Amino acid sequence: MNVPTQTLRKEPHPLGGTTYSAIGGGKVRIDHEDGRYGIFTWEGEWIEGEITQGDLLMLQYIGGPDMPLDHDILWMLAPPLTYDGSVEVEAPYADLSQMPRIVGRYSADKGRMTDEGMRSTAYIDQDFFLENDRRPDLVPDVYRLKSPMPGGPEKIPVDRYITQEYHDLEVEKLWKTTWQMACREDDIPNVGDYHVYEIADLSFLIIRSAPDEIKAHVNVCLHRARLLKTGTGAGASEIRCPFHGWTWELDGSLREITTEWDFPGVCKEVSHLPQARVGTWGGFVFINPDENAGSLEEFLGPVMIEHYKKVKLENRYKQAHVQGVVKANWKVVMEAFMEGYHVITTHPQQMLTGGDLSNLRYDVFGNWGRAGHLNPPGVSPQRGMTPSNDEILMMYRVLADTNKEFLRGQIGEEAEQYSDAELTDLGTFCDLFPNMHPWGGWTRICFRFRPNGNNPDESIFDIMLLAPWAEGKPKPPPAKIRILKEGEAFSAASELMALAKIIDQDIYNLPNIQKGLKAKRDPYVWFSSYQEGKIRNFHRNYEAKLGLTRTDV
Repeated sequence: MNVPTQTLRKEPHPLGGTTYSAIGGGKVRIDHEDGRYGIFTWEGEWIEGEITQGDLLMLQYIGGPDMPLDHDILWMLAPPLTYDGSVEVEAPYADLSQMPRIVGRYSADKGRMTDEGMRSTAYIDQDFFLENDRRPDLVPDVYRLKSPMPGGPEKIPVDRYITQEYHDLEVEKLWKTTWQMACREDDIPNVGDYHVYEIADLSFLIIRSAPDEIKAHVNVCLHRARLLKTGTGAGASEIRCPFHGWTWELDGSLREITTEWDFPGVCKEVSHLPQARVGTWGGFVFINPDENAGSLEEFLGPVMIEHYKKVKLENRYKQAHVQGVVKANWKVVMEAFMEGYHVITTHPQQMLTGGDLSNLRYDVFGNWGRAGHLNPPGVSPQRGMTPSNDEILMMYRVLADTNKEFLRGQIGEEAEQYSDAELTDLGTFCDLFPNMHPWGGWTRICFRFRPNGNNPDESIFDIMLLAPWAEGKPKPPPAKIRILKEGEAFSAASELMALAKIIDQDIYNLPNIQKGLKAKRDPYVWFSSYQEGKIRNFHRNYEAKLGLTRTDV
């Protein structure tokens, strides 16, 4: 495989073209075309030179924690096998170092009025793409739906991000009563395979009790409350407590109390491990601790189920799973991935090979939100780059054709099942209340966000990449989870490819948001009418679930 061997990053800034070059030792040199320069640490401290201010997140990208540059490839257009250097894969992939750079001057996006309200100056109605699709017979009806979040801008109180009171309320009203993703079915493929799912101080043992049956037991011995299992395991024939040996069958029924003679009358009360409800969708295992909850299908809703139907997430191969602890509330972390508004500032390098994402489409449908499923390629209104509709349509079709040929190498003739609208779906970021982000189309991304124990100031962040896999073709075992050490950057997980550097930039912001929430004089934050509408929808669902009213908040 031909991959770049450069060891230090060097890029122009997408706004103006000033050059950022890593010079080793965590230092970055900025060079202006007029001859001025400045040297900084990657964290923004000025060292020398006439240039005394730099783009903090560009400094972080160029000189911060890094990975081998031969992993700087687009994850959604990379070989499906885990790209960790252990497997030589002769397959096409998108090498970022070979893509042309797009540089321009900042131009304020003043927006324009549309039939749906104010939108970006570069906004194009999704109907334009659907009416010009070369395979209209293949376009799912769900792609035609429009449901932007009404209202806004809106204030949200900071207390729900920083106080123990809100965390405790979440445990009782949210985590104990809501459907939530626990693992992939592929994580427990055989009878006796298990996975421990923890949320706050709750623990559940997800176990395959029969070939077509999955159970979720409360992961606690009914004798002295020891956790029954930790982590993951395979081929268990029983559930035996390591403390005194009390044992239950895989389905949770009691097998044995050791020295039962000393516990007269107890068998009846401990005859079965308490359970949570279990449901499956798209290859994921969901649980709900509330035995009286409605079905998983009702919770997901018909729009969400239909949107993912053709891309068959259940056929995907888990090529990467990385987990890290972030020093910010789980909602702070989650909200960072619910809008594209932050790209121009937080991810400036992304604009070097694409747009600025201010022209995305956002819709909400109950517990599910969708963004970016039909968007103009090659558009950057915040740099004054707004091609004509004809030019956009040409780029749109080139992207569709390119992805079709890539997918043909992954899933064979299944690639012919998709319309242009589906083939260009390389950036749809979706969210399912309360804490799962199963991105759509061919993005491969699935995020999960949880509180870290009972600490409202920390969260556990899971990233999975689910690669396309041909239907009926035996899949490799799913990638084992990589748990990052304290303070370790996501770029240490090279299997995430170019996504890792993007995640590092997001993570770099988040602890400072958590600190800022506590320091903020006015005790609320703002969310916009349109671009942050999915976040407002989350908070509507959150308030309903916690029993809050507008006067409470």
